[in-house]
Amino acid sequence: MTDFKVTDKQFTDAKSTFHLYVKKGSEEVATKDLDQLFKAMALHIDDEKLKDWADEMDEDATGLITWEKFKVLFERKLKEDEEEKELKEAFRVLDSQKKGVIPVSDLRWILKSLGDDITEEEIDDMIAETDTDGSGTVDYEEFYTLMMG
Repeated sequence: MTDFKVTDKQFTDAKSTFHLYVKKGSEEVATKDLDQLFKAMALHIDDEKLKDWADEMDEDATGLITWEKFKVLFERKLKEDEEEKELKEAFRVLDSQKKGVIPVSDLRWILKSLGDDITEEEIDDMIAETDTDGSGTVDYEEFYTLMMG
């Protein structure tokens, strides 16, 4: 994956949006408002992940999060979105027949070319874990799990 960096403008825009949700008399946002805050920036995070992130950043269980901690989550989310965009593009390129799947044979070739320290047995194991339905092809969800897992 490419080197990822959040721009100053992205941080400035995020900070402005963050301040729209700041609780009166504090410099913090309620963790229960994080979903709305991310949505206001056109970023979607599934509820379970958002809860995990909020718990991680709100170590004292105050129900509040500072800009500095939110900034970590914002950067993490943008990085994840960029990685997923790159992964979708890679999948699109590998899906040469435009059927929404990659043949296992192509995946085997890709895995071999990624690293010379990977054995045939390891490749077989990875493919067996990835092609969970035994179809001989890998769809995007299976590909995502393989590449991000």
